[in-house]
Amino acid sequence: MTWGNRIRLFFGLIIVVVGAAFATYHLNESEALAASSSAQIAAKTYDVGSPYAGLVVDQPIEIGDTVETGDPLFVIDSAALQHDIAIGLGPASSAASEVDADGHLVIRATGPGVVRQLTATRGSFVQASGQLAVVEKAETLYVLADYVLSPKEYARIGDQAAVTIVLPNQQQLSGHVERVDVTTVANQAQATITIASDELVAGDANGLVTAGTPVTAELHLTNDGVVTTVADSVKRYLSGIRL
Repeated sequence: MTWGNRIRLFFGLIIVVVGAAFATYHLNESEALAASSSAQIAAKTYDVGSPYAGLVVDQPIEIGDTVETGDPLFVIDSAALQHDIAIGLGPASSAASEVDADGHLVIRATGPGVVRQLTATRGSFVQASGQLAVVEKAETLYVLADYVLSPKEYARIGDQAAVTIVLPNQQQLSGHVERVDVTTVANQAQATITIASDELVAGDANGLVTAGTPVTAELHLTNDGVVTTVADSVKRYLSGIRL
């Protein structure tokens, strides 16, 4: 064999080894991710109710309005309230409601947020303890994602495992697993995962970051194989060189 052939063989072997290593690395990386079957941004909410039945005489809010703690939401004229006041059993003021100078019941916001639903409007009659509105609590956005996982994949969900949240415009946000609820169907784990993220700021990404927006949630599974160990060592080495 001539030296030229030996050199070509040597570099050919190098290319094959590097190509195989690259393919193995990418296969290993793909097996470390689980994509959600469905996912969307959600938010915590609270219901607004009234301790008395009566007629809504004022409604200074609309769907989409931002409210702060103590803001008036509804004013209710209640015969039952007037009766209680007349016999000396009128309710004490609270964070949720108070009686104004006209004897009307004023329902107030108990926390900051955005009005998402109105079931009572000016002129409507409301029942005691009935729902008048739903307010989305401020700074409570999270992602609720569904996954179908094999038993082995489910076992690889680490504590507060990292999650990449992909918005419809392909912008990526970082998050982590906060809660896992799972049922088993046909030997597959159907997991519903609550994902927390400090990067979910309402209104960001041209309004895409809001409750109800569909997203993709890529769950990072634990991967302790030899390939992962070697890859992590190489990454740390290269990071050290850049520093």
